[in-house]
Amino acid sequence: MKRWLSLLLALFPLLPAAAQSPRDSVALAAVGWDTCSVRPGMVAVRAQLELFGAPQTLSVVRYETRRFRTRIVQPDSLSLTSAVAEREGASAAINAGYFNVRKFVPSTFVRVAGRTIAATEERELYRVNGIVALRGRKIHIAPYAPTDDVRLARRYRDALACGPLLLVDGREVSYAGRKGSFWGRHPRSLIGVTKRGEVIMIVVDGRFPKEAAGMTVGELAFVARQLGLHAALNLDGGGSSTLWCDDCGIINHPSDNKRFDSEGERRVTNCIVAEPYNRTK
Repeated sequence: MKRWLSLLLALFPLLPAAAQSPRDSVALAAVGWDTCSVRPGMVAVRAQLELFGAPQTLSVVRYETRRFRTRIVQPDSLSLTSAVAEREGASAAINAGYFNVRKFVPSTFVRVAGRTIAATEERELYRVNGIVALRGRKIHIAPYAPTDDVRLARRYRDALACGPLLLVDGREVSYAGRKGSFWGRHPRSLIGVTKRGEVIMIVVDGRFPKEAAGMTVGELAFVARQLGLHAALNLDGGGSSTLWCDDCGIINHPSDNKRFDSEGERRVTNCIVAEPYNRTK
């Protein structure tokens, strides 16, 4: 336990990066993380701070792949991330891909347990350019195009397309000049990996002007880089953004109920869970 408390204190070493401003770099360096959960191989923390000239709330789960298996879970119908996580016996979970709000089915390429569930709709291509693919204990986050579907299906039993891609090989992907509401400040979810292969799930709260303004895609990429990620992929955001761990439940403040609490969770089509290798059912 002492080892993990020490790790918590040095959880997010700042890496050289082009800061949004010197003040933002200092704020991230000095942030005091509130501990939600500490266990061998996994930590869950949350913090409130001033960032990008606005109040922000960040919730983070970080875990080792040698202790926890990462899986994509595709329920039969729209489900709460927390309910799926509890049913699967997970230790942590985050909402995952985009979905068609009329048909309530995934709107991007999803492959689970060797079966392709859905393909990427053309209307999603303005933002879907990345893939999270799972093989053994390795988590691959890389560029994606629909022409990759056949190759991905041959190589991976589990994969999910989403986006936009935030970091590749430790470098931020620029979307300067992109216009439209999607690129503005919203609640955000992401999954990423460090250079050592640890997995990090992050949710940024938003739509609460006094507590959590939300982030643009560019601001989220900056935070991911500063918090030590080597590759990172934006997941579905807005009211879908939910981060959960079994020790304390929903860590962030989902926005669907328009209250800054843990009760505003939205039902989603799929999520990504982390479960211990040594669990017993």
